[in-house]
Amino acid sequence: MSATREETKAIVERALALSKADGAQVSVEASREANLRYAHNEVSTSGDTSNLVVTVRSIFGKRSGASSINQIDDESLERAVRRSEETARFAPEDPEAMPLPGAQEYAVRDVYDEATVDADPGLRAEVAAKAIALGKKRNLEMAGFFTNAGYGSALGNSNGLFAFDRRTLVTFSNTARTPGGSGWAGTNSDTLAQMNAPALVETAARKAELSRNARAMEPGTYTVILEPSAVADLISYLAFQLNARSADEGRTFFAKKGGGNRIGEKVVSEKVTIRTDPADPRAPGSVFANDGLPTRKMPLIENGVLRNLSYSRFWAQKMEAEPTPTPQNLIMEGGSGSLADLIRDTKDAILVTRLWYIRFLDPQTILLTGLTRDGVFKVTGGRIRHAVKNFRWNDSPVSVLSGIEAMSREVRARGSESEDFSVICPAIRTKFHFSSPSDAV
Repeated sequence: MSATREETKAIVERALALSKADGAQVSVEASREANLRYAHNEVSTSGDTSNLVVTVRSIFGKRSGASSINQIDDESLERAVRRSEETARFAPEDPEAMPLPGAQEYAVRDVYDEATVDADPGLRAEVAAKAIALGKKRNLEMAGFFTNAGYGSALGNSNGLFAFDRRTLVTFSNTARTPGGSGWAGTNSDTLAQMNAPALVETAARKAELSRNARAMEPGTYTVILEPSAVADLISYLAFQLNARSADEGRTFFAKKGGGNRIGEKVVSEKVTIRTDPADPRAPGSVFANDGLPTRKMPLIENGVLRNLSYSRFWAQKMEAEPTPTPQNLIMEGGSGSLADLIRDTKDAILVTRLWYIRFLDPQTILLTGLTRDGVFKVTGGRIRHAVKNFRWNDSPVSVLSGIEAMSREVRARGSESEDFSVICPAIRTKFHFSSPSDAV
C-alpha cells in the first residue's frame, strides 16, 4: 500500500474501535524497499519488497501488552487486538507507566517523492553497470549496494492522538578494491535526484588506487583529518548518550559529580555546535517521536556547552522538567571550505575515510573502539603523500570534539554505524588515538 495519511488513519481507527481495554495505542509501519547489490564486478542480488506492520498496545491500569500483525482484514485486526489484551492482563504492573498522551500538533512537511519509490529497476542496474565497467577498465574490484525506499509511519491512541509522517530514502555505497588497497564512498539522501552515484564511484576508485602500497605507522596519538562519514558516527554515538535519566542517575559522561546532570557546562570545544532540527531540509527527521510527542528544533551542544538532554515523559514528570524527545537528526555546524581545502591547509596529519565496527569500551566516558577502513593516508604539506595501513583506535567523541583545530563546511554524511540516520556534519582536523595496527584492507 502507499501508506497515505488517510489509509493509515483508517487502519488505526478500525483497530481502536475493536478495543475493550482501558486504553489502546495503534501504530502502523508501511514500507517499500527496492535494492540491488553487486560484488566482484558482477550483480549478485536484486529485490523489491513491500511490508505493512500493525502493532496494537492494550492497557489495563499499569499493565500493558502488545501484538503485531502484517494483515489488515477485519478478522486479523481483531485477533491482534484480543491477543494484546490477553497479554496485558497477564503482564506485571509497570510502576513507571504513564497515561496515553492526548491530541498533539505536528509540523507539516513533505519529503516523500513518488518518483524515488517507484523508480524502475533499470535505474539501479545502470548505476551498477557503470560502476562495474569502471572497475574493469581500471583493474579494480567493485562492490556496492543501492536502495530506494519509501516509509510511512502512523500512531494513534484512544485519547485522540493521531500522528503521521512519511519519507523517502536512498542509500548508496561503493567499495573499490585492489589486491592491497581499498576505497569507499557512500551517501544517503531523500530523493534519487539528490544522489550523484558516478561521483561516489569515482571517489571510491580514486581512493583504492591511492591505497596501493600502504605503509605501516606506529600506533599513537596523531593529528588527523576525519572525513564527514567518520564524524557522523562519532557524533551519533555522542548524541545517543544525551539522555537525562542516565545522566541524573550518574551513568554517563553527562552526569554531574555529586548528582544531577551537566546542562549548562562546557563539555567539548567551543568550536562545536550540534542541534537536532527535524525541519532542516538538508536532513529531515520525523515529526513525532515513539510516544507520539512532537519533535522540534533543539540545541544539544552550543559553542561547546551542553544545552539539552532527552527527557522521557516519566522522567520529566519525576524531575519537574519538560519532556523532550530523542534527536531525530543531527546537524553539526562546520567552518568554511571543502575537504580538499582542509587537506590543503594541513601541514601534517593522517586522513581517515571512515570508521568501522565501533563498540563501547566505557559508556561513562563514551570511550569507543573500532577500526579505520577503506582509505587511510599520510598528509604532508597540504598533499596526500602515501597510503597508511589501517589501525584499531580507542578514543571518545568527547576528546575528539575537544581537540578540534579546523573544520570544513558541513555536508550530508553517511556513517558506517548510522547508515540511515540523517546527519549533517563537517570534516574535522583534531587529535585521535590509534591503539594498534590492523592488517585489514
